[in-house]
Amino acid sequence: MTAAAAAADIDALWVGVPFRPVFSPALHPALTAVAAAVGLACAGKFVVTRGDLKREALFAAVASAALGLAVVLGAQTAGLYL
Repeated sequence: MTAAAAAADIDALWVGVPFRPVFSPALHPALTAVAAAVGLACAGKFVVTRGDLKREALFAAVASAALGLAVVLGAQTAGLYL
């Protein structure tokens, strides 16, 4: 079974159910790359920002959210729905 066939089978399961992915599947690879880049940039900023607790907390929160989004979008790019 190819990935395209598996994705088509998964999509067929959702027929008649009021659910669809938020973003077009064609956008998933690009959105994954953007979310991962933002998450890694904020994680890098968190590492070099010491002493300012507010900025550390902000960078940690943004990095966690962006990397989490990158994981979900990456899974959807691979044809998995989380």
